[in-house]
Amino acid sequence: MPFGPADYYRFASEIYLACKGMGTDEQRILNVITQCTMEDLFQVNRTFYASYGKSLIRLLEKETSGHFEKLLTGSFEGRYQYWARKIREAVEGCGTDERALIELVLMADAQDMVAIRAEYFRLFLKDVIEDISDDIAKNADWARLVRGWICQMRYPRGQPEQDADALYIAAKGAGTDENVFIRIFCSTTHEEFNQICAIYAQKYKKTLRETVIKEFTGKSEKAFLLAHDYLQSPVNGCAYIIRDSIKGAGTRDRSLINVSVLFRDRFSQGINEMYKQYGSLAKDIKGDTSGWYEKTLLQFWKAQ
Repeated sequence: MPFGPADYYRFASEIYLACKGMGTDEQRILNVITQCTMEDLFQVNRTFYASYGKSLIRLLEKETSGHFEKLLTGSFEGRYQYWARKIREAVEGCGTDERALIELVLMADAQDMVAIRAEYFRLFLKDVIEDISDDIAKNADWARLVRGWICQMRYPRGQPEQDADALYIAAKGAGTDENVFIRIFCSTTHEEFNQICAIYAQKYKKTLRETVIKEFTGKSEKAFLLAHDYLQSPVNGCAYIIRDSIKGAGTRDRSLINVSVLFRDRFSQGINEMYKQYGSLAKDIKGDTSGWYEKTLLQFWKAQ
């Protein structure tokens, strides 16, 4: 059953008691978060202010620190406020965090983008589409994919075999016709994209994912791979970001925190099974993080 006002007061009281006194009961706070969606937690945040006359987020900032604090405070902020704020952080300042921006945009469906755009304007009095378009490279393949994705129009195309053939032809020969990839990736539905992938593998004896890896490099490879995996299923896209964040030269904590705050309530049920293509989610988290940061990620993703 969905939670209601009485539950929000109960959860607010749990957090108040967890932070009362000399020490902080971190597990008690996590017990509240893992029961709730981000929408529920936003209501708990409001209820806390109504009950105790102070900000829950400010309290958690005082009681916790580091990446653990960011996971907790982000969870209570409200999904689209957090999403919009993180996009703003990725594009403002001395340099664009292009990897974070790619992930934040490509994990959004058409309905998400409507909500993000409204929240972005409320917070910053700017249009998120214009802000992103003005800030990223004009001609880079990944940037053109991001622009197309922001304005995605998904509909049953009814031609999976023709689309599979078009993608094969676009990748054939000395150069890649990136426009074909962008057009299909930004318009096909999840169901038809999986049909395209199956037909592609059957006809051409290699996966579309293998073709993406062969045809693109650098940030464009990461962007088109994420788009591919997300279109197969959003859980798969989420698994790709987690794997990419914790494997390599160093942990990309910004991406790991963003994906965990925004999507653990949407995709935690399927993430462990989906992640098996890379190994064990629990093992990878334990191998790359520590302390309450590690414990929180394990509990957020129900990783055992």
